[in-house]
Amino acid sequence: MDAALDHLRSKDVEVKPDDTVRLSPLGNAHFNVLGRYQFTLMESVLKGQLRPLRNSRSVDQYLGSVGA
Repeated sequence: MDAALDHLRSKDVEVKPDDTVRLSPLGNAHFNVLGRYQFTLMESVLKGQLRPLRNSRSVDQYLGSVGA
């Protein structure tokens, strides 16, 4: 999440502290803290790189639909 926020800031997108104070991957309904998980990771991720971020146009479209 830090890398994504840094990317947004580098593109001069305003990132308000009030919007980020409660960010957590555990706040998502898709996460279950019980059990075991198995993931197939891309080779680049296995080498320690982050996956590419989504296209900013798709994010803009998503944000536009959230406010509608």
